[in-house]
Amino acid sequence: MLTANGMMHVKNHHMNWRPPFSWTVQKNISTSTSLLNSNDLNNNVPEDEDVTILPDKEGMLKMQGDLSIPFRRSEKAKSQVESSGFDDRAQAKLAALSKAKTEAEDAKASFISAANVDDADKTKELHEKWNASEKKLALAYSQAIKYTSRINKNGDATKMAELLLFEWMVRFLDSFDVSSPRWNDDKDSAADPKSMYLNKKRMIRSIHKVVAKLDFSESGPSMSISGGEERSSSSPPRIRVPPPSSKDYINLLRAYSMSKARRKGQQCEFLMRNMMQLAKRVTFYYDVHDEEWTTDRVCDVGMDSVLLGDGNETKMWRLWVNESIPNSKAFALAIKCHAGTTHNDSFERVIVLNHIHDTFSECCQSQIPGLYKDDPYVLFHSIKALKNLQKKEEWDKGHQWLRKLHSFVTSPENVDYFNERGDGGSQWQHEQPAELDETETFLPEAQPVFSRTIDVTSPYITFIRLLAQLRGKNGVAADALKVLNWMHHVKNVYVNGLAKPGPQISSTDDNEEPEESMAKRKRIAYVDIRSNAYNLVLGLHRDSKKADDASKAIELLQRMVDAGNETAENKKGVPLPTEQSFEFTILSLANMTDGENALQEAERLIQLMQDETDLEPSAAIYNAHITVCNKQLFGKAQLYDKALSILDEMRERSKANPGASPNPATLALVMQACSLSEHEDREKVLATASTLFSQLEERESSEKSAVALTDRAYFYMMKCVDAHTIDDLDAKKDSIEELFSGACQRGLCSANILAIFRDSVSEEEYRLTVGKGRLADRWIANIRGPRALYTDGSSGGAGKHARRKGKSTSNWANKKRAKEAERGTRRKDKKAKKFFKKTVKMTA
Repeated sequence: MLTANGMMHVKNHHMNWRPPFSWTVQKNISTSTSLLNSNDLNNNVPEDEDVTILPDKEGMLKMQGDLSIPFRRSEKAKSQVESSGFDDRAQAKLAALSKAKTEAEDAKASFISAANVDDADKTKELHEKWNASEKKLALAYSQAIKYTSRINKNGDATKMAELLLFEWMVRFLDSFDVSSPRWNDDKDSAADPKSMYLNKKRMIRSIHKVVAKLDFSESGPSMSISGGEERSSSSPPRIRVPPPSSKDYINLLRAYSMSKARRKGQQCEFLMRNMMQLAKRVTFYYDVHDEEWTTDRVCDVGMDSVLLGDGNETKMWRLWVNESIPNSKAFALAIKCHAGTTHNDSFERVIVLNHIHDTFSECCQSQIPGLYKDDPYVLFHSIKALKNLQKKEEWDKGHQWLRKLHSFVTSPENVDYFNERGDGGSQWQHEQPAELDETETFLPEAQPVFSRTIDVTSPYITFIRLLAQLRGKNGVAADALKVLNWMHHVKNVYVNGLAKPGPQISSTDDNEEPEESMAKRKRIAYVDIRSNAYNLVLGLHRDSKKADDASKAIELLQRMVDAGNETAENKKGVPLPTEQSFEFTILSLANMTDGENALQEAERLIQLMQDETDLEPSAAIYNAHITVCNKQLFGKAQLYDKALSILDEMRERSKANPGASPNPATLALVMQACSLSEHEDREKVLATASTLFSQLEERESSEKSAVALTDRAYFYMMKCVDAHTIDDLDAKKDSIEELFSGACQRGLCSANILAIFRDSVSEEEYRLTVGKGRLADRWIANIRGPRALYTDGSSGGAGKHARRKGKSTSNWANKKRAKEAERGTRRKDKKAKKFFKKTVKMTA
């Protein structure tokens, strides 16, 4: 408050407010106009503290450009500009901030020096000039933070924006001259004293107290409440720099989310904690029903009435509180920071932030702009934070968040979301809306621009990808198909728009358009459905092992094929099929119980691919066809002829389409068909398999290469020899031994090859050939199929504790020595005990 000589009396009352943990100055935080330099920031810093060195004051002054042309390109050499780390706009805004600080200090000094002069008009003029300079300073802070925080991939710029914001907050808090114990109560602090994370209970307690004060203060200031010191009627109101707006906080939070800084989620939560403390400070200070209220605060700057856009009036301090309370966008960016980290507690923090946000939205959604229950931005980044749906907690939360997101963006009740949603911007800032982040998008010019929308493609695709990691699990394919249908629902709502809830009055005249045409309806979300979403769902149906899922896969593929024959307006968001779409659908036919129907359907799909699409069947499509034949014709004689006919067809089509030429995988699958077929002419089948195997060998550059040959090719060849060589057992044994030796030499000794070799030779021969213990590393270097690490064909077995070179990852050697030492100690104790008993008996 102002003293007799006009000086402002300021107490050091920011006990609960904390600077960022990168701000390591332990003395009283300075609010002077000079920027903090790196020497001040690095005093008393622990050696293990991760602190970024900021540009010093001289370096900041060097970055100041021509103030008359703020956005003028610097005439410095390119290398000098790059070394500064700040672009021209940020340099201009920092220079303007330095100038605004000087003007504010000069205006303050002029007013204080003229406080004892009996010229009321001059005092009033200087007071207004000081007040205007403080508002100009607030705008300069906002602009400097905005452009400094938008310098990408520059940690120093983000730190500078952080320091400017906290310096601004301290400057605002220093203008209060009363320290209430209720403000500084540690129990009401929003942060956990043991860390920089938000404390859920304390944060909720704080918002309930603030909202209670906001509701209680609706009656306005009561002049009957007295107490404390009254200000003279001639005394001008206190000068107070406007606090940061929500846009300023969002700019810094967005810079955190886009940076590669460590502990950025913790930094976001710490900033939100200080935002809450500022809101709480203002709320209690201007509460007219508080027992420490003084009537001189009625004339304070914060008690000015402000006219809102809807024609209603409110107090300035209420706008300050609204701007300081973290809104849904702030929570979303903090969650985004945690979603982009690999910290063990990141998902736990996401859950805590969601709980705090839900409480905030429930208790003050009607009063604080920008707070929405089930806000799509919060749910968007929460879903992106999921890593593994095998964990029950992530499975439950993921389904819950996606269900809430889908319900919000498709509900007509939220049609005015973008109109009611507050993006910040206080009454003293007159600038264009900030750019949208990557979760918001404007529609392309080729499409009608209905409204501002959110692209929610990423959370839906993320959830489908996480489900795809659970391939083969019961019910996963159905869940993925449900999410895909939800995406089409969002697309349909986007095309038709959201009708406002309530009865819709339509016109009876056919020539007259309805009162609310479809083009005028609002949209919240937009989704871009591409082929990769369908392919992920088709892949899950391929691996589900259920006959019904094969039929669903055919329906999905047919939907994609039919979309190619429709116009762009009638496609309903269905993408065109790709080669992988046909491959996965054909592979899913292997799960059908009706083998004949499955083979007919496979041939129909291949013909459909040729007739209805611009795609040409490639080797992958025919390989999928052979795979279905091997599954459906297992143990039948016609399998051999069917596989060879497909191989001949591929060779014929490769003349016009080189992509259909048989590859090594094709030859290996035909060899598998030879090993599974019960053909009468066994010699012919074995000769065919030998010919195909020789063709693969010819593609190898040496006896140790493994480019065309795979462990599966060796296994199928060994199975052919084992199945079709019946009369000459010695020749059969020699052939298998020769194939096993070649597989080991090429690093292709898989578990299947080891098993068939063990069944073909005696136990003594197997031990002499393979040995006992761990297999040689060069034997298993190029395996693609099931891997065996030990001679018993498993990843463990006899000799698994054999000593080997290299560092032990399981620490088994130290554990073994510890166990041996423990057993030795017990033996010694046991002998000592027996000796003691024997000695006692002898002495007795």
